[in-house]
Order: sequence, then C-alpha cells, then structure tokens
Amino acid sequence: MADGRIDFTKSGVSRFPDRDLGVPRFSCEVGVPLAQQKELGHNRWHPDIPPLFECDPGDEVILESPGYDDYQLQDLDDDQDIHTIDLTRTHPITGPVRVRGAEPGDLLVVELLDVQPLSGIGYSNVLPGMGGPLKERFPRGFKTVWDLHGIYATSRQVPGVRIPAISHPGVIGVAPSHELLEQWNRREDPLIAQDQAGPRADATATAVLRTLEGEEWQRVAATAARTVPPRENGGNMDIKNLSRGSKIYFPVFVEGALFSCGDLHFAEGDGEITWNAIEMDGAAWLKFGLIKGGARKYGIRNPAFRPSPVDPNFGDRYISFVGYSARGDEQRYLDTTMAAVDAVEQGIDYLTRFGYTPEQAYTIISVAPCEMHVGGIVDIPNAAVTLSIPLDIFDQDILPTP
Repeated sequence: MADGRIDFTKSGVSRFPDRDLGVPRFSCEVGVPLAQQKELGHNRWHPDIPPLFECDPGDEVILESPGYDDYQLQDLDDDQDIHTIDLTRTHPITGPVRVRGAEPGDLLVVELLDVQPLSGIGYSNVLPGMGGPLKERFPRGFKTVWDLHGIYATSRQVPGVRIPAISHPGVIGVAPSHELLEQWNRREDPLIAQDQAGPRADATATAVLRTLEGEEWQRVAATAARTVPPRENGGNMDIKNLSRGSKIYFPVFVEGALFSCGDLHFAEGDGEITWNAIEMDGAAWLKFGLIKGGARKYGIRNPAFRPSPVDPNFGDRYISFVGYSARGDEQRYLDTTMAAVDAVEQGIDYLTRFGYTPEQAYTIISVAPCEMHVGGIVDIPNAAVTLSIPLDIFDQDILPTP
C-alpha cells in the first residue's frame, strides 16, 4: 500500500454531504432496530407491502438503512452478541419505492450513484453455526469489528491489514408478484423442512412490513419470503462489483416495481465465504430508469448489471490458489463448490504461516476484495476454481521467498 499500488483513480470517490442535494432522503436512526422505525422499510419480500415513496423514471433518492444485524451487534471486544443474535431479524431494507409507469415485463434500471457508511462501524463475524461452507471448522465463531475511515477499513481483531472500500448493497431488488412468491414458497418449503433454507412460518413474529398491522400484517407475514437467498427479483445477491457506478437491470413483476435495498457492505471478497462481508449501516444514492417491455424484449429473467468502474487497482499483485473437486481419497464430479472450498482452505492455511490465526485468515478472505473464478468445468471429472488474494492489503510481504 505504501508504494501506491492501490489507487482509485478511475472512481472519483466522493462522500455525499449532509447538505440538501435536492434529492429525497429517507433517514435511518442509528442504533434503533427496524421494528422501532418500521415506517422506513421491511425485512421480508411481499408485493403487498405499502410503498415508502413514489417517483418517476429519471428521479433520484437516498435510502439509509441499518446494518444486516439490525443493530444487535456492539462495538465491544466481548463476543457474546454473536452467540445471541436473532437471525430472523436480519436484512432490514429500506423501501419499497414505487416507480410510476413500471409494469410487469418492463426493466427497471437502477443506477447506484454512491454508497456511504452512517455510523462508521462495520462487522464481519464468523457466526457460530452459520460460518459459511467451513462452519464445522469454526464452531465457536469469531467476532470482528471494523473502523471505517474514508476508503479503508481496519480492525483491532485482525491487525496488519487495511481493506479498501468497494461499497455496495448486499440486498437490492424489486417485489415479486403473488404468483412468483407462491412459486418461491413451493420450491423452498422442502428445503426448509431439511434445514437447507431459512425458516419462514416459525419466523413470522419478527417480520417487519412497514405500516401493515393487525390482520393485514398477519396475512402478509404468513407467506412473505425471507430475504436470505437471492432470487429472480434480485435480493441478497452479495455481488462485490455491484458497487457505486453500477447500473442494474431488474425484471419488473408488479405495477410500480416496488424497489428496496439495504444490507450495505463496505467491502467483500467474491463468495462472501464466511456469510459476512464488512457489514455496515449506510446510505445508498440511487437513480431510476425504465425500459418499457425490456424484460420481454431481451429475455431477462434474473437481474443483469453493468459492473462498477470503481475498483481498487491491484494490477497483478495477487497470490492465487487453485482448488479442485478432488482431494486425497475424495472425488466429486465437476463440483465447483468443493473446488472453491479447497482453494479457500489452501488460502487459510497459507496465511497462518504469516502469523494469522485460521479465524483471522478466514475473515480476511471473506472481506478483502479477493477474486474467485471458475477455472474449468469441462475437464471431467475435476472442476477447478481459483482464489486470488491481493498482496497489498497486508503490512508484510506474503509471497513465498527462497
């Protein structure tokens, strides 16, 4: 970093000020759970959630939101909060925004003009029982608190690294139609029964549905979808390069599109491998457009996007690990998940040679702008996945030496 290899020369990084920009801004009260400021948004997907705001194509809006944890985590070294967090409260998102003229079959075009933190504190915990594909290796979990300073994040729990910002919304999307929501529930219910998807029926008590109350709240909460997975509407896509400067094309399923976003991230590696990025409360500055009939014309059934031009520039300054769908006596046919985990485990074991604990190494790989790519899925029987860790986030040289 000292030699200037990390730069944001393409980005025009700015922090939009608190002054009046002539843009409607919906403010989040820092430290207050969504249920206590429920007019701001929701934490489930459903087409009958009342809109927060209505605008025309071409309009802009700033949406503030709590972090993914709904202010359950604290800036303390004590890690009790990661053992007691209620995951049914995760992903408080702000909206919906109703865009006039949007109809099913259209494309809603969302330009992500900027994303900035609110409190300046971030979290990237390995949660007990929820630590991604390596959760069995880290059953106790690991808590990390990050201080967000301008375009860099540092942590007292993971010393010796400085993570550059590549800020983006983890959850961003439009409302499903009633028919699409029913389809989601049909296909996910068997997985819920096998503990392979987030619970719905037994998690309704913590559903926040903006201003709905009483019988209407009960009706909507009973079938509303959890925000944990990404789906056709977008949702929890967790794509690190869907950052400031991106343009996202969402197929529209209901009149007005009903757009919402939240779960903002300061930075993240491909795969968000621990289940956490550097999570933060923050503000997203957005501009809306509309392509009439665009979803039908271009055959777009899931969101498409133009990636952000805002990227830390590491050049060729990475060390890359190759994982396969074969290890020791275990062999799987073109299993990219196994190959990805194999690459990550090599990265973890490598970083422990430089003084990091396995928990710290796992966290670094999840939150730093690491690149993960499918190297091959045709050379049967082995898939290959590469994991590239940027060298210049460290305050020491981590390349192999003679």
